[in-house]
Amino acid sequence: MTATTPLTPTESTARYHSLDLIRGIAVAGILIMNIYAFANIYAYYVNPKALGEPSTIDLITWFVTHIFADQKFYTLFSILFGAGIMLMAERAATNGTPSAWLHYKRMVWLLCFGVLHAIFIWYGDILVTYAVTGLWVYWFARHTEAKTKIIVGSILIAIMVAMMSLFAVFSGDVPEQDLAEMMDMFAPSESFIAQETAVYTSDYAAQLDHRIDFFTTNLPMMALFFGLFRIGGSMLLGMGLYQLGILTAERSRSFYIKMMVLCLIVGFGTIAYDSFLLLDSNFSMSTAMLSFMSLNSFAAVFVALGYIALFCLWAKSNKLQGFRTRLEAVGRMAFSNYISQSIICTLLFYSHGFGLFAQLERYQLMLVVAAIFVTQLIWSPWWLARFRYGPLEWLWRSLSYGKLQPFKRA
Repeated sequence: MTATTPLTPTESTARYHSLDLIRGIAVAGILIMNIYAFANIYAYYVNPKALGEPSTIDLITWFVTHIFADQKFYTLFSILFGAGIMLMAERAATNGTPSAWLHYKRMVWLLCFGVLHAIFIWYGDILVTYAVTGLWVYWFARHTEAKTKIIVGSILIAIMVAMMSLFAVFSGDVPEQDLAEMMDMFAPSESFIAQETAVYTSDYAAQLDHRIDFFTTNLPMMALFFGLFRIGGSMLLGMGLYQLGILTAERSRSFYIKMMVLCLIVGFGTIAYDSFLLLDSNFSMSTAMLSFMSLNSFAAVFVALGYIALFCLWAKSNKLQGFRTRLEAVGRMAFSNYISQSIICTLLFYSHGFGLFAQLERYQLMLVVAAIFVTQLIWSPWWLARFRYGPLEWLWRSLSYGKLQPFKRA
């Protein structure tokens, strides 16, 4: 290889199967929680009693998703995003090719995709935050050791958890107007419920206005504050774990077993305490805030690491290879599958589609999640058997490299 060797997209033969597998599972896990925000008001996501006393099956459904999915899979996805940045930087170093300009172009185009997604499709976009965060975490990619990345990432996450804990504990001291707004986020009034429901049961123009308002008032703060500490910290963890060969399933089975057991004990132990507090307080606003912004956020990091160990063990085994191959295909098309989930769900729940907003119970929403993901398990390998990349992956790559990439398979 010479210094003029072009940096080209990763072909399927050069991929790490464990990364694709974990990413594919994360795509399904993200939808488990996002479906709540697609199908109902924001408070429905964080509080099972936001709309009144839930049925037993709905309360069980909320706790199952809270324990096993809430914040765990976007943390997992953030870790993988960091690993992807590290993988590209590593390949560039091997080829003797500068990759910084390509990386920044990729992040700028991802930011454009995210803005379009947030404004025209769904307000719960995460791509803007990933793109903004991806711009600065690259500074760590080439010239820092794995240990440095993991330490800095852990410190950033710890700062976020500490700040959110203090905010939750002293939430009663905030001005009355701000407290009322926070109350509507966790325990909304009937008028607030009616107002938010009306937006997505009226017309597309009303939805567009709501998304633009949400984007301009919330996403910049989320991208800068949340992106700096929580997402950025997770990305740095992913970069370090990739360097250490942990994410690529290069460690021994005993290593992953120990990692899985330790991380899941810490993670689920914290969530058990969190769940006790929620039940004991009858889901009071202060406890819900502490749970959502602090306890569960802390626990999610350890659960995500435990999941990584579990899935790497699977990647090292010969179990369920056919199913695993389908999940890897979903992971290779994660961008297309993420956006397609938004399109499908907004058509299902919003007024310009089937208008099912606020119509389904939580357990019914899990059936919708299953149906969508089964569809993606079918269409992803079908598509990749005919094309090199998912449709949005191909578009993103072509824009980033400044030329059309090969699309169809020979």
